[in-house]
Amino acid sequence: MTRTDPSTQLTFPIFLHHGKEWKKLIGMGARQVSFLNINVYVLGLYMYSEDIQALNNVQGWDTFDKASFLEQETLALKLLQQPFDISIRIVPVRATNTQHLRDGFTRSLLQRFREQSKGMTEEEEKAILQGIKEFKGNFSNANVKKDTEFIFTKTKQGHLKMEFEGKDMGTVKNTWIAIQFMMGYLDPVTPASELARTNIASGFEKALTANQDTPTDTSSSQTHSTVQDK
Repeated sequence: MTRTDPSTQLTFPIFLHHGKEWKKLIGMGARQVSFLNINVYVLGLYMYSEDIQALNNVQGWDTFDKASFLEQETLALKLLQQPFDISIRIVPVRATNTQHLRDGFTRSLLQRFREQSKGMTEEEEKAILQGIKEFKGNFSNANVKKDTEFIFTKTKQGHLKMEFEGKDMGTVKNTWIAIQFMMGYLDPVTPASELARTNIASGFEKALTANQDTPTDTSSSQTHSTVQDK
């Protein structure tokens, strides 16, 4: 079972085998740059089904309103403050390199830091800047082929786990970094991909108002594994 991004025709698995369990695709979309809307990569947001269901018990999410999610950052921040594993899967649509992707991610984090640093203590600033340095250091210089996979996960512990093609790149143990990396895609003001943010909002609306089939038993897991094997 897959879903196709209309801008790039890239397909994403609806169920992603991550760790020992399956995560479900909430929404996806392309990051586009310049006035020409050049596609850079496609991203999808994934969560465990039990965590999606648990959102019904989170204040604000128990009466989820798509318009509020799109207009304000409150619901997104509330989501990221929960002890949930939330993953963003990123697949480049053209050949690139880790330095280029790293620099784009880092610029986003630094911009968010500048916007928020006024109310921070000196210790908080130092911890965040050290976290950004660690984030950058987790990227080794390498060429990145089209259709390869990065997964960035805000863990239940509030860390940012980084993976490339199934290999561990490292984990940044800083909650601000983990949350703000994700907010780079959910922020209503300057999201990295408005296409993805809007689709994610629609996905949450659907998931929270209807019962969804999930691969909970061995037979269904085997079925989805076959679909997602490359």
